[in-house]
Amino acid sequence: MFLDESGAISNDRFFAVGVLKVETPSRLLRSIQKLRDQQHWYEEIKFARLRGHRGLALHRRVVDICLAPGVANFFCFVADRQVADPIERFGSQWAAYAKLAEQLVVAALKPDELVSVMADNYSTPDTVLFEEDLRSAVNKRVRRLAVVTTCRLDSRSSDGLQAADLLTSAAAFEFRVQAGLASEKSPKAELATHLRAALGTPTCIGGWRNAAHSVQVYKHGSWSRETKPQVTGVEPGKEPW
Repeated sequence: MFLDESGAISNDRFFAVGVLKVETPSRLLRSIQKLRDQQHWYEEIKFARLRGHRGLALHRRVVDICLAPGVANFFCFVADRQVADPIERFGSQWAAYAKLAEQLVVAALKPDELVSVMADNYSTPDTVLFEEDLRSAVNKRVRRLAVVTTCRLDSRSSDGLQAADLLTSAAAFEFRVQAGLASEKSPKAELATHLRAALGTPTCIGGWRNAAHSVQVYKHGSWSRETKPQVTGVEPGKEPW
């Protein structure tokens, strides 16, 4: 699982956490590397830096590679802090991020599945032990060994993390457009539209899922029964919502 975020949880109205779950990472990473080599494109894949026609075309190709059938599953949590603020609920930005990541990883697990989580690195106080806490919290929730290892990396070192950033940011962008915080006529908006088409939905507003992917809206207390992701890695009645 490649875990990344979009937005600053302490400052921005919208904050998103996304997981790109890949059973065979080498298949995905080789395809992205082939695209890079063919196009002589070696800069960081990053939604925030998307500019121009060529940039849009290349980033669309990355979305298509990630969401090709059987390659990966994408799970995303979007929080609107004006509606339900996870910092208010969990007490700090570090705790809020950790809790959103925990719920997302639990939701993405299948029965008896063992995973490694590669997470984007960010500065934290010495007392915040994100890797250890995420592993422990998920395994405790599902009451078995599920997360074997957790490692934080500089996203510049990992095309998998860069792809997770791209998908997560593109999913969250629709929410920013709807709130009037971003333009609906820009390369970023075009990429967000392309992402939804690749996922198979005209909109993610309000939450959406199918058998392979899920974009959900954070709510205090629970996900609704209508929009909850299908979680099969925990016992009935022990789901994370």
